[in-house]
Amino acid sequence: VPMDEHPLEIQFFNLVRNLTVCGYYTSKVGIEDLGYKGNMPNVWDGVPQDVLDKHGLAYEPEWLEKCVDQSQRGVIAEWDEDGNLLT
Repeated sequence: VPMDEHPLEIQFFNLVRNLTVCGYYTSKVGIEDLGYKGNMPNVWDGVPQDVLDKHGLAYEPEWLEKCVDQSQRGVIAEWDEDGNLLT
């Protein structure tokens, strides 16, 4: 049944319920309750080797050296107050 066909009491209850839940889970307490940690940096090492092998593919070593610098893996990016990347 489309929402606008429900009695006004039900429409009102649904609106209040939805706004309450939205308000709670966007508050500090609600976010902590969810255990949300925010966007976290992640490392992607490419397609797993077993998948590459299954399809007869491989990364070219020269491109891996150019694109994936494992020595920089733990470095967290820093910016100056003008938004310029420092690291």
